Amino acid sequence: MFKLLIAEDVRTVREALVHSVPWEKIGISLLGTAANGEEALALLDREVPDLLLTDIGMPRMNGLELIEAVKLRNPDISCIILSGLNEFEHARQAIKLQVLDYILKPIDPDDIERVMSKAVAEMRKQRAERHEVAVAEQTIKAALPNLSQTLSPENWSGGLKKKKLVEQAIQYIKESYCRKNLTLSDVAEVVGLSDKYLNLLVKEATGTTTNHLIIRFRMEEAARLLKDPANKIYEICDKIGYADQDHFRETFKKLYGLTPTEYRNRSL
Repeated sequence: MFKLLIAEDVRTVREALVHSVPWEKIGISLLGTAANGEEALALLDREVPDLLLTDIGMPRMNGLELIEAVKLRNPDISCIILSGLNEFEHARQAIKLQVLDYILKPIDPDDIERVMSKAVAEMRKQRAERHEVAVAEQTIKAALPNLSQTLSPENWSGGLKKKKLVEQAIQYIKESYCRKNLTLSDVAEVVGLSDKYLNLLVKEATGTTTNHLIIRFRMEEAARLLKDPANKIYEICDKIGYADQDHFRETFKKLYGLTPTEYRNRSL
């Protein structure tokens, strides 16, 4: 069951939310209700919910301010906005705060049940992914005991050993990107990590995925080779690990904004 906190300043709406939705049926237990953002934060100090359903227009602290404060305390809490303020500016702010969904008043129990069921499904997926990462971490710790400290969740942003693992992965990509059918799994196997965990580390360090790194190295090498007119385009395609020239051309254009031929002509 996922714990839900409701923040709504109108008492009749608050009571309707409590009694008109079959919370337990959709996998939610009601943690409590608050009449404004300050009350909601006070409840948060006692017990952390998995999900926050909040109105926008509340006194003392509105819903967007509440979500921002909640996210600062615990970014894993999923938030859904409930409001009659159907304005673009509020929706845009909600997107910036990574709100899970947006429900408009007047409330429709069926609509709320649908949105909340969708939220539960998404949170279950996220929980399963976090569990998978945790299992991967435990596997790594068992295989490499000296990494146990640097790979712990509290040190997720740092750690010399993690940095070395990413550098090892990138070095392998640099040495092997010309190999046809090089995959994330190949790189992960070399450094002794799961596919998912390697991708997390690489993205944390570089801002991009392992597969995108492979593509980038291939396209950079293609750009270098294209500057020499002696290199035929079909030969370059083969050298960087592409069997399909059309695929190579489309990928190159996405990165450089030009086809290989156009790029070559500009470089000469």
